[in-house]
Amino acid sequence: MRHVALVVAGVFLLAKPCSFAAPTDESARAFLWEQAGAQAAAATTPEGYLQAAATYNRLVADGVRNGPLFQNLGSVLVMAGDGANAAAAFARAERYLGATPETRQGLAAAIALQTGRAQADLPWSRTAFFWHYAFPCSVRAATALAGWTLFWLGVFCQLLRRRGAGRAFLRSLAETCLLTGGLITVVFAASTLMTLTHERHDEATWGARVFAASASDTEAAP
Repeated sequence: MRHVALVVAGVFLLAKPCSFAAPTDESARAFLWEQAGAQAAAATTPEGYLQAAATYNRLVADGVRNGPLFQNLGSVLVMAGDGANAAAAFARAERYLGATPETRQGLAAAIALQTGRAQADLPWSRTAFFWHYAFPCSVRAATALAGWTLFWLGVFCQLLRRRGAGRAFLRSLAETCLLTGGLITVVFAASTLMTLTHERHDEATWGARVFAASASDTEAAP
């Protein structure tokens, strides 16, 4: 039990990077944000969209981590024809925002670019494991902690039941809390740990990505 408690506590603490990062130089970052938006609005060619993507990516390199940034980065990369990196950007956006109509449409467009199809469907796993994609990382971590709390409420009810007071009611309540709390903890803790693993991998490899305008160059991007 102690090991499980440590895992859940660790998941909740590690999930904090999934929240919005507090900028250290707000004015400089606000300028880059506005500049990238202006470049995206004025772009008419893949090269122009790549210029906006490079500006958005400067914010990423500067340590900014939030859903709108990665969503905008993915959008301009789709317009530039860079499906592989656009899909990676939308995946990171979902870790902060959860699945939204914009991220789903963006991912579908990025997959279509990679496959060469006019339209593409999202993988079946997104439906089978909907909770993993539908909710932001921070929400899933908080849900895992709530499940862990519910589990221990069941343990407490079990201890009270042994003292002989209200055995039938306490037994039913304990079993419900133990089963529901344990299931919620396992499902959402595993989901959160998987997200954190993917995010750490992206953190380590994002700087090596090269944004490419052509479809052939896009598929060669890391």
